[in-house]
Amino acid sequence: MASYLVKVRKKMDIHSMRRVRNVLTGNYGSVFKGRSMDFDDLREYNYGDDIKDIDWKATARSRSVMIRRYIAIRKHNLLIVAENGNSMASLAPSGETKGEVATFCAGVLAYVAQRHSDLIGMVYGNKGGNSRYAMKEDTAYLENFLSSYAHSISVDNQDSDINSLLTYVAKGYRERLFIIVITDPDNAETIDSEIIRKLNARHEQMYIMIEDSPMTNELLFDKDVFDNESKVRLPQYYRKNKKLAKAEKDYREAQKERIRKALRHFHIASTFVDSTDHAIPAIVKMLEEQKHARRK
Repeated sequence: MASYLVKVRKKMDIHSMRRVRNVLTGNYGSVFKGRSMDFDDLREYNYGDDIKDIDWKATARSRSVMIRRYIAIRKHNLLIVAENGNSMASLAPSGETKGEVATFCAGVLAYVAQRHSDLIGMVYGNKGGNSRYAMKEDTAYLENFLSSYAHSISVDNQDSDINSLLTYVAKGYRERLFIIVITDPDNAETIDSEIIRKLNARHEQMYIMIEDSPMTNELLFDKDVFDNESKVRLPQYYRKNKKLAKAEKDYREAQKERIRKALRHFHIASTFVDSTDHAIPAIVKMLEEQKHARRK
């Protein structure tokens, strides 16, 4: 069985360089923003402290700026929620399947969480049903659910149903979670805002959208290409049309902006990934955005 976590480590070592390693060594968002709800003590404010920690009553009494300190939470619950409908068997812009890119993104998240000794679980599914993996941090267990997810993706699967998948998560988990949803732009646009609102009331959320290959992708000019839904072959002259290429690009850019705007409304960080090569910097950027999402 291929090791998905080893693939992640190899790409990090080769492609990510210092910027990624700095972020992955401990500075990523948590459900409790790096602290628990358990108060520890007070101390004087130092440059660089978060102003949200200032205790104004204690400051007024002591005439020095005082901040509250909390007992740190050492483990968090990270839940990867991914679609495995037939659309995930389609191609990404890199020529890889969207399922391959999605699995790699899930592996990056599992790798990061495991390095922090956090607990990681996964839920994936489509209209045919959902599969659920409990929260653990064991490497063999993580490899198992990554492999199961990768092999579950097929053109013969039923369509994705992102709203049912998120509703399943909302009803099935009572503990506070750090939820990262892996979907694609077309399905992301169909998410019911009420479901996002319900999840936000209890959990932290982030969204990764795996991009679709454009019909006019130059990497595919010498290959037969079929529409995933209709199974109809797309003719070469159609795929080499420059006006169509521009129209499709403009549509996709506008779609991305609509999705970003909708998620920003709920203070949710998101990113779009077009290949395994670009997955790590995109996820790092999303994690950085999430650290500041509630302050905007």
